[in-house]
Amino acid sequence: MEQLPSVLPVFRVRSTILMPRTMLPITIPEADYLAIAPEILKNNIVAVIQPRPAFINGARNLELIESFKTGCAGRILDVTIVDNEVSISIYGICRFETVSEIPTDGTNIKRISVSYDRYIIDIEETIDEPQELDRHRLMSALGPYFKTLDVLPNWEEIKRAPADVLISALAMACPFHSSEKQSLLEVVSIKERSDMITKIIEMNSFNRYDIARTVN
Repeated sequence: MEQLPSVLPVFRVRSTILMPRTMLPITIPEADYLAIAPEILKNNIVAVIQPRPAFINGARNLELIESFKTGCAGRILDVTIVDNEVSISIYGICRFETVSEIPTDGTNIKRISVSYDRYIIDIEETIDEPQELDRHRLMSALGPYFKTLDVLPNWEEIKRAPADVLISALAMACPFHSSEKQSLLEVVSIKERSDMITKIIEMNSFNRYDIARTVN
């Protein structure tokens, strides 16, 4: 915990979350990367956080963008520049809560002060799978859900994956709404996150099936 920086440069990525112990590939314009590169070189750790439109007098304002308060600190492991774009691989370390935004210093680099206290579980060396975790229900929900998405998953890999890795990977990869992804990111315990993602998958499967049946 003491080795994690309390101030992080920010990558704001729409409809995308980074979870601990998972890898996130993102692509940004080369100019954006070069602007933040000096900051990254200091400790190679960045904050990945979702932006969200602000609301003024109850109306959604797409021009004024705020950020969710919870994100995840990640270490940049690989950078590849191709055709004026930069592909970056970020490994999730620990989630955080935003304490405050740091005033810009003329570089236009967005920085935030963060606290990791609520998510100390993320940096424990091992996480035991809770006995009460209903993995069978989750696996049963995944079958029809993947079918509605026309996806052929690697079931053997899914069955072998530790619970926290599997749930985190699903939270990141599945085409959930950004608010659903954010809710999954913010839940502390694996048990609660497993229950939540199972319900989201079940509801998404039902809604897709119901829409398809109505159209047909």
